[in-house]
Amino acid sequence: MSKIRFRQKKVLIAGGIGGLIVLLICILVGVLYVNHLTGKMNGQRQALEQELEQTQQVLKEEMVEVEIVTRDIQSGESIRTNDLETRKIPKSVIADEGVLSKELINGKIAKVDLPQNSPVTASVIYEDEVTTRDIRNQEFGLIELPIKLKQNDYVDVRIKLPSGQDYIVLSKKRVEDLQNGTVWYQMSEKEILNMSSAIVDAYINDASIYALTYVEPGIQEKAYTTYPANKSVLDLIDSDPNIVQKATTELERRNRVKLEEALNAMTPQQRQDYKSNRNTQQTAEEQAAAEQTTYQQQSNDLMNETSTTQPQNTETIFNDQNSVGGTP
Repeated sequence: MSKIRFRQKKVLIAGGIGGLIVLLICILVGVLYVNHLTGKMNGQRQALEQELEQTQQVLKEEMVEVEIVTRDIQSGESIRTNDLETRKIPKSVIADEGVLSKELINGKIAKVDLPQNSPVTASVIYEDEVTTRDIRNQEFGLIELPIKLKQNDYVDVRIKLPSGQDYIVLSKKRVEDLQNGTVWYQMSEKEILNMSSAIVDAYINDASIYALTYVEPGIQEKAYTTYPANKSVLDLIDSDPNIVQKATTELERRNRVKLEEALNAMTPQQRQDYKSNRNTQQTAEEQAAAEQTTYQQQSNDLMNETSTTQPQNTETIFNDQNSVGGTP
């Protein structure tokens, strides 16, 4: 009997020790978890306090009304009043860059790319050149153009002679329009004469006329024109007014020859890939057109069915009413 009691006592003591150990572990885990939560809450509180402090500083700052752009404006693109919206922002954001009204911004050119919601200040715009009386739109199909050229880009038009001499004929001209290798510029009378001289020079000397784009046209200054108009070429232009047209046609023909040579240099695999892509695109377009035609036909059929059914229903109702009215 005494042995049983001794064993029970040992079990109770062991159980008590085990329970005490578990309790201590639970207390330790609880303390660590509470410390973790306390640290997390302190971090959040500090972040909120900093954010509140920054907000209070912004509210205390002097606010100014600034015009911002409501869409993405590319470098070299003209800004209009419908592209602008007035908002209040802290004065420190724009520093002393110069706040302008919509009237002063209207018609100005963006020096750099302006993403949507960007403030427009005097430092990011410039005024386009004044349009003089002799400015004309001129198109060219003989100039070798960069592959990535797009409308509103600024370029220098240059002439490269077989001897290696390279001259700037037109400086910082904006691409007014661009279609299938033909480009349009606005040119003064002097620029037109210089370009005519360069065309004849290229025709006589087997030179090439090409264009190079500006990287940051709003920031980069206009290059100096280095092409000297050839007196003998000018005399030739005076003696034969058709010489410029002849030279233009010849240069366009040379550019066409270069294009055909590039096409002939394509491998059969490249041609097959091009045809496959073209056929796929054509099939997709035909399928879309067929679906559109089917949709329109179904709409027309539905409208015709509605217009045909409606008078019949009206006539039926009218006859029913007459029958009811005539019943004794």
